[in-house]
Amino acid sequence: MTTTIRFHQYGAPDVLKVEEETVGAPGPGQVRLRHAAIGVNFIDTMFRKGVFPVPLPGVTGVEGAGVVEAVGPGVAGVQIGDRVAYYLAPGSYADVRLISAEALVPLPDDITFEQAATILTKGLTAWAGLHGFHRVKAGDTVLVQGATSSVGLLLARWARSLGATVIGTAGSEAKRGRLTGSVDHALLSGDPALPGQIRSIAPDGVDVVYEFVGKATFEASVAGVRDGGTIVTIGAASGQPAMDQAALEARQIRVVGGPMAQHLEGRAREVAIAAVFDAYRTGVLGEPEVARYPLSEAARAHADIEARLRTGAMILVP
Repeated sequence: MTTTIRFHQYGAPDVLKVEEETVGAPGPGQVRLRHAAIGVNFIDTMFRKGVFPVPLPGVTGVEGAGVVEAVGPGVAGVQIGDRVAYYLAPGSYADVRLISAEALVPLPDDITFEQAATILTKGLTAWAGLHGFHRVKAGDTVLVQGATSSVGLLLARWARSLGATVIGTAGSEAKRGRLTGSVDHALLSGDPALPGQIRSIAPDGVDVVYEFVGKATFEASVAGVRDGGTIVTIGAASGQPAMDQAALEARQIRVVGGPMAQHLEGRAREVAIAAVFDAYRTGVLGEPEVARYPLSEAARAHADIEARLRTGAMILVP
């Protein structure tokens, strides 16, 4: 028997229930994967709450890493015993799952399962922000709203390595202290003086804003970006912001967002995955702070991520 975390209705973290089941043989094009580590991302809570509806009963989670233990008909290039990871493939909250072989990413020997479950989806999201939604170059000034979030911190460090000046915001003094060494300027997102502080650093406004907070910070983002600049909406932890389209158009501010997968098609997928692993190896991404939870405590992990109790990455361990 294997363990799966399933929800039979949308709602609070306590709708996540531990269930025992038998996972059968993989079908055509599938493999059966035994997880060693499962990534926890904010999007997981949105599946659980029904923001992104799924057939019920459902299994949330979009990334994991582990070992292939069975291969279905028609699968080529994947063998039993292969170390693999995947991203954006819903249904990861289980110690064993069936998954399309096409979703798998071979793991280099020097990347552990926990490292893969910590950096792959988050690193690819950061890569899409820096190279897809907007291309950051040396000399740019970048504002990261919510820079202490797991993706925000990776993106901030990566942007800095590209030669950008990075302004990062945090929701408290304690969290702001954690930005030391990762950004050039650390500010408080809730400070009424934030727009002026941004403009004191970048008098003409920043070139691009990466929004991970949403409603609570969007007004300051608009005030801080330059005319003709870009706001990339990646997350909205405080809710979706209201947008004054006329005001944005008058200043020629471009607001972009959407699924990162649109920037990971074809050859770009291989390039991005290699870039993420290389950025980790070379220290660009730093050594993420990782909070580990037993798979059976997925509900507690969701409560913690929604309460913003964690600034680093979170994983479930089967």
